[in-house]
Amino acid sequence: MAKGTTSEAIEPSSSAIRAFETKTPVPLEPSGSQQVREAVDKKSLDKLYHFCTRRPKPNEKPSDLVRMFGVYLGRQDCHTMKPKGWVSFMVIFAAGKIMMEEEKATNGTVTRHIFSPQFMNKILFGSNLSNGDSYRAWCIDDVSKFISPSKLGYDINRCKFIFAPTLFEEHWSCYAFEPKDKNLYVLDPMPNNLSTSKKNLDDATKRRFEELLVIMSPDLSRKNASVTLVYVDAPGQKNIHDCGIYVMKYMEIWDGSIKWQDKTMPDYQDKEIQEFRQSFICGWVLHPKNEVREEVLKAAQVWGKIG
Repeated sequence: MAKGTTSEAIEPSSSAIRAFETKTPVPLEPSGSQQVREAVDKKSLDKLYHFCTRRPKPNEKPSDLVRMFGVYLGRQDCHTMKPKGWVSFMVIFAAGKIMMEEEKATNGTVTRHIFSPQFMNKILFGSNLSNGDSYRAWCIDDVSKFISPSKLGYDINRCKFIFAPTLFEEHWSCYAFEPKDKNLYVLDPMPNNLSTSKKNLDDATKRRFEELLVIMSPDLSRKNASVTLVYVDAPGQKNIHDCGIYVMKYMEIWDGSIKWQDKTMPDYQDKEIQEFRQSFICGWVLHPKNEVREEVLKAAQVWGKIG
């Protein structure tokens, strides 16, 4: 924040006054009222966050806290965004959907497509990772609901990245596919925990993305659709419960560029991860497109208190 201006003694001559008037104004410190408002906002945001992430009460009537873009988040899912909570399937789905809608609203197009976690479930449960004899290559009917331009409104093959959040063995990780260079990046908050089963999944995912390339580009032969698997060296989680938040940050900002010393992602501290939990859920509730925004803010007793 900029420091306050310092007074200067000047002669009351017209030239001195003109010189003073042409100086670039220095930003002032926030006024006392602004500081009070910021404190009120912070207190109200904390109150909203705790309201949204509290445990559902026994026999409590189900209700949505977020309803927009085909996303419906009730208290059961929002509760998983509490401190140290294990982020739910629906929260990851909501994060991806909202990120894409916001990019479309801002830029007029989507360059970072994010599959629903259901896509990776199809790979997990539709591929017998231990029995190659039962393997069946994908055709358009297998994946049309995930990639159809008529359904999505754009061709994902033209996107810069295609993200595939993955829940495997009670752990969230993410794949990021780059169609142009045919690279499949493995983004895992626990990068040093590569089990045999996870390596098998990585290989199966690589194979499915090669099939996906051929489906999206009929003129491309399977031989020319070879995908390179790349394991990303990114800072990892510092506990056993924040993997979902890391995956949401991958989907939000990861682009393969080295921006943080020699890494492509920041080395988040626990305090920052908790701030992300609050900013995500409160941001969705406060979103102007949230159909139940006013209802939730009134129930949380913060209506009119958040600027």
